[in-house]
Amino acid sequence: MGILITAPTRRPEPRLTALDRPAASTETRGALHIREVVRTTGLRREQLYMWQRRYGFPSPMRDAFGDRVYPPDQVARLKLIKQLLSEGWRAGAVVPLSDTALNSMLGLTVDAPAPLPSEIETAVKLLAQHRVGELQNHLSKLLVGQGLRKFLEQTLTPLNEAVHERVVRGEMQNFQELRFADIAQRLLRDVTRLVRPTREARQILLATPPNDPNQLGLAILELLLFTDGVNCVTLGAGVPGQEIAGAAEAYKVATVVLLFDRGISGKIAGQEIRSLRSALPASVPLVVSGRAVNLLARPIADVRTAADFSSVMAVMRELGVMPSVPVSLVGVLPPEPQRA
Repeated sequence: MGILITAPTRRPEPRLTALDRPAASTETRGALHIREVVRTTGLRREQLYMWQRRYGFPSPMRDAFGDRVYPPDQVARLKLIKQLLSEGWRAGAVVPLSDTALNSMLGLTVDAPAPLPSEIETAVKLLAQHRVGELQNHLSKLLVGQGLRKFLEQTLTPLNEAVHERVVRGEMQNFQELRFADIAQRLLRDVTRLVRPTREARQILLATPPNDPNQLGLAILELLLFTDGVNCVTLGAGVPGQEIAGAAEAYKVATVVLLFDRGISGKIAGQEIRSLRSALPASVPLVVSGRAVNLLARPIADVRTAADFSSVMAVMRELGVMPSVPVSLVGVLPPEPQRA
């Protein structure tokens, strides 16, 4: 007699989303595998993944093996986008557009980007050449020489955007942006230990929405607010609106600040902001910061906007969040100039 062995119960397979569900064979007819799309368009896989996450395009299907495949119309649109990128357009300005709009932009002149300040250009070159140790020393010297606020606002913030832009354009690899963010955040953590909080400091909640993974921008804003005497409850990057609303109620924060700085369409930005506003109690002010505020077609009721960090500080003062006595810095950093 044989021995009867009862097989363990198989765990249920996770439910597939619409994107991940394998398409019927008729739907994938003529579709290109992702490796073919990379070869024919000259785009990188990381760019396709990034755009899919941030802009909702491209929207690939899955073949019988679970691999991404792209319909011919999407491949044609990706080729248009690649051509516009080579003509100097930013990804955030072209990826969300329709085919008609993309075709109308071909051949239009694009103003050459403004040259970066020498200290930022040096940092970009060191990162591009993988000279990480020299980049760390360069940033540390700039911090000590410029003082904290000038370093954060005039050096680290534009440097963060310059690195991100090169990744989106395919001039740098995604791992280089991750390495840069890690270096910068380690530096900021060291500086944070030099800040003395005030007893009367009020708490605000900081986060970025699901479509914006700008963790470094969030850390910069947190430290700027901290040095002005505001304690921050920081949830991190890519947080759903319902989670932000729940944290705002649990921690009894005075204000919620949503940083929305990465390239995204104005439509998606508006949807995220309205969703969060409806989830928050009416008594909790919502401030939206970052470049996305310039993409909104119209103002959103009961939402304050602040395009940059200085504007955030001004809104915080209007809302009465700032303490009467600023915090002080201790350690190796030069004293900050008095602000009017």
